Amino acid sequence: MHCFSFSHLGALRFAFLFSALMALFVVGCGESSTAPADARFEPIHIAVPMERSTPEELRIEPYVGSPVVPQPIPPLEITPHPFFSEDDSRIHNDHYNSAAYNRTGVAGPAIEVATHKLGELTGICAMMTMLKNGYLIGSCFRADTEVHVMLTMFDNENLNIVAERDLGVRPFRPNAAGGAYFTMDEDENIFIGPPNNRLERYHIEVVDGAPEFVQDFSKEVPGLDPWVELDGPGLQDTVLDFEGRFWFMVTDGRVGYLDPETDEIKMTNLGEGLQNSMVVDEAGVYMVTYLALYRLSVDDNGDIKQDWRAEYDPGEGTGVLLPGSGTSPTLFGTEEDLITICDNAPSQINAVVFDRATGERRTEIPLFRPDESATENTAVGYGDELLFVNDSGYGGAFTPARTTHTGMERYRVVRNETGTVTDYEPVWKNDDSIANSAQLATATGVVWGYGADVDVDDEDHFYLVAHSWETGDEIFRAYVGDDAEFDPITGQVHLHPDGTMYIGTLNGAVMMRDIE
Repeated sequence: MHCFSFSHLGALRFAFLFSALMALFVVGCGESSTAPADARFEPIHIAVPMERSTPEELRIEPYVGSPVVPQPIPPLEITPHPFFSEDDSRIHNDHYNSAAYNRTGVAGPAIEVATHKLGELTGICAMMTMLKNGYLIGSCFRADTEVHVMLTMFDNENLNIVAERDLGVRPFRPNAAGGAYFTMDEDENIFIGPPNNRLERYHIEVVDGAPEFVQDFSKEVPGLDPWVELDGPGLQDTVLDFEGRFWFMVTDGRVGYLDPETDEIKMTNLGEGLQNSMVVDEAGVYMVTYLALYRLSVDDNGDIKQDWRAEYDPGEGTGVLLPGSGTSPTLFGTEEDLITICDNAPSQINAVVFDRATGERRTEIPLFRPDESATENTAVGYGDELLFVNDSGYGGAFTPARTTHTGMERYRVVRNETGTVTDYEPVWKNDDSIANSAQLATATGVVWGYGADVDVDDEDHFYLVAHSWETGDEIFRAYVGDDAEFDPITGQVHLHPDGTMYIGTLNGAVMMRDIE
């Protein structure tokens, strides 16, 4: 069912901005996008548990440490996006890629683990967002023989699937292109670039008591064929800017946007390979190639302009999973003025901090230890502070995760009397942290991570790990599962408003919640 053309959506966008008619833009076809919060949908697929050894079988403690004693810090305040909710709009939570939630997570000590196996070969949901009615949306790469990209709606209480839509088959290539990332606006519309390499939007409708993913539009990108060949270009990420333009980037370096006013696409070619995800503020859209960090914007004629290009050390053509920087850009700063990525310098990487307006390099921070230094996760950005996790030593999917080197570090940028960043200072380092991803929960002052115990020699034991934002000390670790099925491939946990936590792993979805 096609309720609007994209040009009609542009008119509705202006209605929202100038005359508060956003309700029309939201509902579209006359039914609310999701059911009321107290409604429960019948499953179309009952959760099939992943194979998991018990702590007793492994002779390990299921929980080590102490329950969380909340030490809340102020919620992160950033310039709000006109079309996004505060949380759950992007892969790293928001349009700044802050990886900071005003939520809690679990407390412990008794934690229930529930799972849903989605595929024999792969079943990973790299991104999960939470709907207003509590349900989860995931974009999942599911494979028994070939990889299907599936928009999936999970019951947040048990991981049953209540709706799904097959977005097509993608090549079996270890990257995020073809639909791992999507954008969800405040009205729960989903903007995504599937393997067909078209720009698509979906919303959820309840039909005869059952939710369905309904496509609003599918727009061809000029000169971009469906992604079929292994080494072919694929749509990597999509995002809305502050004017409602639908931006996209392609792994081969093409970047563009779909204009909601004219239904036309404008493009440019950076000529450099692209991975990771974009960030956006009121000035423009930022992305990192294998060679440089960019800010792009739109001029008065609607053409894409390059505001600046900032080079970084790309290393020697290799990285943990892919060449170049392993991070998506993170916008941060008490003055809303900074952006950071990590370079790929040989032996020891650096967090490089740039001025958001000019692209000028402000400072760089050596991370972790020589020959044990790399990351595949964006920084946590909170005010003038940054937090990084170590992913060096990780060999990728289907390899042991316990070879990943340990380390989590927090830094603060230093400003001079005029407010300009001139240096940095360490806040703390935890050289023993096994978490290879990090998300900050401001409501409790906890940094949440997930990783394999490096002290186990012959198999992977994966844990949910809580650290203190204040000190970096480990609060607790809770056993989740063993073997490759539970490998998140450096992915992060997702925090539900009710405290439940979720993560996508190699073969499925995992839920972790307190036992009352």
